[in-house]
Amino acid sequence: MTPGLWGGLTALSWGTADFVTRFTGRAVGHMNSLLGMLTVTSFVLTMWVWLSGSSLTWDPSGLWLLALAGVGTLLGTMLLYQSLTRGPVTIVAPIVSGYPALVVAIALVLGARLTAVQWGFFLLTMAGVVVVARSAGAFEEPGVYHRRELRLTLLVAVGSAVLFAIAISAGQHAVPIYGSLQAVWVPRLVALVGLVPLFLVTRTRPAIPVRWWPPLAVQGLLDAGGYLALFAGSTGRGSEIAAVTASGYAIVTVILARTFLREAISLIQWAGIAMVATGVLALSLL
Repeated sequence: MTPGLWGGLTALSWGTADFVTRFTGRAVGHMNSLLGMLTVTSFVLTMWVWLSGSSLTWDPSGLWLLALAGVGTLLGTMLLYQSLTRGPVTIVAPIVSGYPALVVAIALVLGARLTAVQWGFFLLTMAGVVVVARSAGAFEEPGVYHRRELRLTLLVAVGSAVLFAIAISAGQHAVPIYGSLQAVWVPRLVALVGLVPLFLVTRTRPAIPVRWWPPLAVQGLLDAGGYLALFAGSTGRGSEIAAVTASGYAIVTVILARTFLREAISLIQWAGIAMVATGVLALSLL
């Protein structure tokens, strides 16, 4: 398979996993949904590290980066699951998927310089997020979505994007030290362990009915499978294309929500989604 196809498989896996979260989050709560997903994903990635015979690096200088990536992944995913559970999915998914632009913003703070073209796509992505957020008012409906709840959902989605950007930035700086696989695997373990105090603080009972483990297993396998597909497409010639096609995962989530949840999507909302998708794809390529 070509890198583009591997990236497309990643987008399909991650987009479907986020859609499944809508149902598991509402059934067992977003915290327990997160517990199930992280448990399965951590197990799959651990098996991959073991069976692949990958050599591990034990360099203490970058441990803080792995820890920061793990905490960012944990909190970012928790807010993502909460926002997907609250809905509407066609608003939440495009907003959170704009996090690559925030990764660029963090790079700017750390001293990076952008070309005029990169600035253009950065601003296009941010404008698209604003357009999608402003279109949320169309979902206001008594007994379904209230204005205050929609505003809170938007804030949660934006918070998720910010935390994902922090996690990704930390992970990017950890890759030269530990390699891409270890830079994903260790933060997942950190996130799983970090769930313990979160359950205590939120006074949430870690309980998942047996009947919900199969969909949670699917959710976790899709999440882990997306990473493994991205690894497979990130070697050799044209490897950067895998990351580009993978960044379109939110489109998969939106299409599934439109098809199965019958969530209406206005023209202005489609325009915002297209702006975000175009900006993210371009920033991933440039």
